[in-house]
Amino acid sequence: MYDGIKNSLVKFGALSETQAAEITNRLGHLRFARGQFLIREGQVCQHFYFINSGSFRQHTITDSGDEITLNLWAENEWMFEHKSFISQQASISNIEACSDSEVFSLSVWDFHELVKASDLFFRLGKIFEQAIQPNEYQQNRLSPEEKYELLLRNKPRIIQLFPLKHIASYLGMTPETLSRVRKKIIS
Repeated sequence: MYDGIKNSLVKFGALSETQAAEITNRLGHLRFARGQFLIREGQVCQHFYFINSGSFRQHTITDSGDEITLNLWAENEWMFEHKSFISQQASISNIEACSDSEVFSLSVWDFHELVKASDLFFRLGKIFEQAIQPNEYQQNRLSPEEKYELLLRNKPRIIQLFPLKHIASYLGMTPETLSRVRKKIIS
């Protein structure tokens, strides 16, 4: 049950069985149906989440009612609402399950307790970096083709897991532009 998360944690440093157990004993286990929200705008994010199975989308809604996709996550990735987690203030975005999903959660309090217990756990802070990698896809310095090719290299599963409208929003382009880019790259 914990194989995916243990494999992920090993990337941050070698863990003994005892240390791995210290982490897994603190994990919550949650299931989400497609369309359920992990975090809603206005809630405070108090956990890191590891996606054991499924997929999630972080999005915000503009004043005009348009949804903008900020992040897409798939199985074996860490996620959280960064600004809310760090500040312990209300979130300005939503994190929604895009498929039936299973996640493990580690609270901010348990994380701090682990860090106090050992320097090895301090390295778990790298989870922050993995979960909040800057969205290079929405930077205007890249052409639509470059954005899509970068996505294919770095997160190819995204293409199979999410609707084109969410991928296009994540890449900072219209669905029509994404369709043209895909046709151009495929041919």
